[in-house]
Amino acid sequence: MEILKKLSIIIVVSLILQSVWEFLQCGIFYNMSSMSIVEPLMWQAIFGDVNMTIILFLLLTFIHGNDKWIFNKFNKVTYIIIFLYALALSFYFESSALYTKRWSYSEYMPLVLNTNIGLLPVIQLIVLFPLTFTISRFILKKLKSGS
Repeated sequence: MEILKKLSIIIVVSLILQSVWEFLQCGIFYNMSSMSIVEPLMWQAIFGDVNMTIILFLLLTFIHGNDKWIFNKFNKVTYIIIFLYALALSFYFESSALYTKRWSYSEYMPLVLNTNIGLLPVIQLIVLFPLTFTISRFILKKLKSGS
């Protein structure tokens, strides 16, 4: 199966999961001027999350030497890479956005211990990256068996 087909499925799955998570968490845990479906900041965050997912897929493809890794159960190295990638990017983007005042947290946002970083955006990437790849694997296997 060609890589563009895999990427297309991953993008759609990521877009759905990241959109649902962002819209569910932002109204309660962030101070934002608008929670509208047309709010540009929401879509910037969602598309940023999708782009991080694409880059992670390509990184794992490079590390594994091919794009077939997505069809296999994830090994320890894959999970460690996903975890560290999610941790680094969530801390970077959250601290950057807080510093530049792109957004702020409401009083309901739990924080990572001894930091000013929200716990939910960290959990978001740690959970949604592997979930996106797992759901995508299921869809890709169904498409492959149906061919």
